[in-house]
Amino acid sequence: MAQSRVEATVTGLLDAVVNGSVKVGQALPAETALAQSLDVSRLTLREAVRVLTDRGVLRPIHGRGTFVNPPGQWTDLGSMIALQAKTSSPLDIALELVEIRRMIEVGASGLAAERHSAEDLDALEGILAQYRSDHDAEDVVATVRGDLAFHDRILQASGNPFLTTVFDPLRVALLAGRTDTSTHHDVRVHAMVHHDAIVEAIRDGDVEAARSAMSAHMDQTAHDITTYVSAHTADS
Repeated sequence: MAQSRVEATVTGLLDAVVNGSVKVGQALPAETALAQSLDVSRLTLREAVRVLTDRGVLRPIHGRGTFVNPPGQWTDLGSMIALQAKTSSPLDIALELVEIRRMIEVGASGLAAERHSAEDLDALEGILAQYRSDHDAEDVVATVRGDLAFHDRILQASGNPFLTTVFDPLRVALLAGRTDTSTHHDVRVHAMVHHDAIVEAIRDGDVEAARSAMSAHMDQTAHDITTYVSAHTADS
């Protein structure tokens, strides 16, 4: 079974829920009719239902059907963003995601200053050097990859094995937005300045300085999002 077909069916089912075609507490239409409406096989539909069940969006009840759960029971960030997009602007959602990043990454930076290894520092400095090279080459895709790698390495350097797993859904959600903002030269320059400050504080083992540097980076990120996402929204 082609995974892309299942993913398209997941998207179709989620759209039906988000758009209110199937409301919270309501059962999905009968399997045969639903598969026909989505132009997929019943096997593909069942796999898509399983995916959304794993994400907490749907709840099968034996003998009764498959029902839509309240959003408070959803466990998938992408599904929540799709729902939130019905009532919130892209700017509001992006800023809310930065709030989550701040909660996680400021603390992680402090831990990294306290617990980092020499290998962590070498990796961070290598990422920064590659980021500068990619920035000079105007390679947006590579700079986004480097940005993600930098923040991932901070999480690893924290010494807490759970952080990367907790952060993983957020990383996926942030990818598109990072690609959009990283097309702007000034945004990449801001990132380099703040990344340098974060690594310097970690290298010095200064917990409070590392936390403060990451907090300042989140402030700048929110400012850049407000500037460029707002402008993009106005132009679209």
